[in-house]
Amino acid sequence: MKQQKLNFYLSLYQALGFSVVSLVLTIMWIKAGGMAVYLIFFMALLFLPFLLLSISELLKPLLGNQNLKLCIYLALGFLVIPALALPLFFELGGFLIALFSLSFAGLVWLLKDWHHKLLAINVLGGLVLSAILLYLFWSIASYMS
Repeated sequence: MKQQKLNFYLSLYQALGFSVVSLVLTIMWIKAGGMAVYLIFFMALLFLPFLLLSISELLKPLLGNQNLKLCIYLALGFLVIPALALPLFFELGGFLIALFSLSFAGLVWLLKDWHHKLLAINVLGGLVLSAILLYLFWSIASYMS
C-alpha cells in the first residue's frame, strides 16, 4: 500500500475513532459526575494532536501541503507541551510519559521527509486510539458480566 493511502486511512480511522470515543467518554464522565467531569480536559489534551493532524490530512486537497506541514509541527508541540507538566502531578509515571513524549517528538523531528513524520504520528495515534477502544470494550464487557 502506498504511504499516502496508508496515511489517509490512518487519519480517517483517527478522525472517526477519536470523535466517537470523545463523545462516549464525555457522556460517561458527565453521568458519573463529581470530579470525573474534569477528565474531559485531559482527554482533550490527549486527543488534540492526533485529531488536528488527522483532520488536516483529510482536508489536504482543500488546504494544501504547507498547512499539513504546519499541522505536523503543531501536533508535535501539542504532544510535548502538556506532557512537560505531568511530572509535577504524577511523579514517576508522569516523568516516564514526558520522557516518552520528548523522545518520540525528537525522533519525529529528525525525520527528513514530512510523509514519514506524518506516518509516525499517525501510527502513534492509531495505537493510542486502539488502546482506548480496547479499554472501552473491556470495561463494557466486564460491566455486562
